[in-house]
Amino acid sequence: MRVTASAVADQVSLGDHVCWAHDGEAGGLDAGGRFAARGLSLGHKVVWFTDATSPAVVRAHLDGVGVLTEAALAGGRLRIVPAVESYLAGGRFSPDAMVEELTTEVARARRDERPGLRLIGDMSWAVRHGVPVADLCRYEAETNRVFLDGDVAGMCLYDRRLFPAEYLRPIAAAHPATVGPDAARTWTPMLRAYRTLEPYGLRLVGQVDRSNREAFAALLGQLTGRAPTAQPCVVDVSELSFADGSAASALVRARRVTPAGVRLVGCRPALHRLLDLVDGTDRPGYAT
Repeated sequence: MRVTASAVADQVSLGDHVCWAHDGEAGGLDAGGRFAARGLSLGHKVVWFTDATSPAVVRAHLDGVGVLTEAALAGGRLRIVPAVESYLAGGRFSPDAMVEELTTEVARARRDERPGLRLIGDMSWAVRHGVPVADLCRYEAETNRVFLDGDVAGMCLYDRRLFPAEYLRPIAAAHPATVGPDAARTWTPMLRAYRTLEPYGLRLVGQVDRSNREAFAALLGQLTGRAPTAQPCVVDVSELSFADGSAASALVRARRVTPAGVRLVGCRPALHRLLDLVDGTDRPGYAT
């Protein structure tokens, strides 16, 4: 059964990075407004990078759904800024610079002792400024690291009228989860990933397939790129209900580039078989 964007937006929680595909300015405003209002009600800080609609329209919409924007803005709990001021700072789009800006926002929210941070990015500016799809994909993939500690949620708004399917498809795959206007009542983010420190690694919940494979590979890359040299990275896959061949390939690559290897916890037989097919060798770095 199809439900409203507002109802589905409530399923996006801290730790989630979602590609939100919509059909028109009203759809993006509705989803972002519900996401922002819920976050503010929970004491989260909200930063909305707006483009298709002006900051004044976004603020009026939030006031209309019961958010006291004057107090939220004055108290630093809400920021509404034109996307081009951040994404195109310096006159061009730099994925690395934007990821650093988001990292700074996270640090600021933690310093202010906010229980969470919600980021909304209207990505319509990318079409208008001719940003290559490869740059957007790299940005969205790298951004996944911002969400691993479970205290940030992100909603990236992509208007399907502006982004052709062949453009949007690889961008969506750089997100762990994607939702569209026809989302079912039972929709939840396809993949959730959480950083663990003791032991060092990741806990994965959900599914990996072609729709989020680039996000999965990026998450493993974040893990292995910062891996300690004396102990294996531990990837808890006990709550991973499905993983396709691309997921197995990413795990094999991660094992090969990680100094002390990768140890899987809770690996199901189906995933073991895929790893056998992809790797073709004994896997001393894997364990159940």
